[in-house]
Amino acid sequence: MKKMIFALLLFFSFSLLSVKGTAMKVDIAKTEPETAVDTPELCSGSSAAILLETSTNKVLYNKEKDRRLPPASMTKIMTLLLIYEALEVNQITKSTMLVIGEEPTKVEGSKAFLSIGDEINVDELLKCICIASANDAAIAMAMHLAGTEAAFVDKMNAKVTELGLKNTHFSDCTGLSSKNHYTSAYDLAIISNTLITKYPDVLNYTNLQEDYIRKDTAKPFWLVNTNKMIGRVKYLDGLKTGYTSFSKYCITLHMKQENMGLITVVFGYDKPTTRNAESLELLRWGYANYKLDKVVEKGKVVDSIDHISYKSRINVVVKEDIFYLTKRSDTLEYDVRYEYSLEGTSCVGTVRVYLGDQMIQEGTLTNQDEIKRKNFFEIFQSIFVRVLT
Repeated sequence: MKKMIFALLLFFSFSLLSVKGTAMKVDIAKTEPETAVDTPELCSGSSAAILLETSTNKVLYNKEKDRRLPPASMTKIMTLLLIYEALEVNQITKSTMLVIGEEPTKVEGSKAFLSIGDEINVDELLKCICIASANDAAIAMAMHLAGTEAAFVDKMNAKVTELGLKNTHFSDCTGLSSKNHYTSAYDLAIISNTLITKYPDVLNYTNLQEDYIRKDTAKPFWLVNTNKMIGRVKYLDGLKTGYTSFSKYCITLHMKQENMGLITVVFGYDKPTTRNAESLELLRWGYANYKLDKVVEKGKVVDSIDHISYKSRINVVVKEDIFYLTKRSDTLEYDVRYEYSLEGTSCVGTVRVYLGDQMIQEGTLTNQDEIKRKNFFEIFQSIFVRVLT
């Protein structure tokens, strides 16, 4: 009898040193329809317009979205993207000081009136670009990062290629050029979404109604946001206005509410008041007609495993919220499937969301707390207790 018990203990001990199990669970989540408004005539004064949902890049509204048009100062969205990439790789920091040369001071249009020899840091130059659309600040940053504005523009166009955009080409970093300088509503929406998704810190600048540079010096300069809706429209936090005589009035807006982010880009208005009203109407139409269903909530416990090889119970949880973009008028029944396995001291798994036979979303499963395995003698002791009881 003792020999049999000992043999069983050895068998179970060695077999449990490496544990790999797989499980599947299925949930059903159902959403009820909500009332939606009728579609009005949108952006009638524009030459092109788009409404994009940020988590999916799905186009919710489109008017000439691929038409090539001059973006004016909305060009600076790409300029900002490259500045933030330089910050990410520590080519610069926000405290990096720049000495202003002659070229930025010669630029026309909106500017922060920087002077030759001025010393100013990156943080304040970001304020100048995001709030006041300052062309001199944009050129100063471009020259610092690439040596010349032309070399920086090459980087801008390389980024266009990297993003797979087909209807964009830049000739400067400010938007003042009318020659071979264009983008489309769709392309600019993608550039904008790339910027705010990767570097949401930019919204801390674009959502400021006003601020100062050189505030505590003898040369303070007051910056006022060129987007007059900032601070007056709830949830609106950016992104960039634009105007030249050949582009007319244009604007890119970003808003996030009810977990859903929307970007609008509109071109070609004769008046800024009409541009503002119609771009805001487009955002409101988007929220009135679409929503993000939270199908699975972050932290949801999918399973709780009590295994002899581990020191404590293991909770398998959903790593991130899983949303699905849908019309407010839709009734949907989601089939949610969980697959996971324990591999050593980690849980590896996937959550998949289906509508009928089509998988529409995917997420990750993980362990809620650190997994600690028992050693050989602890497993041996646990088995011995179980055998005897």
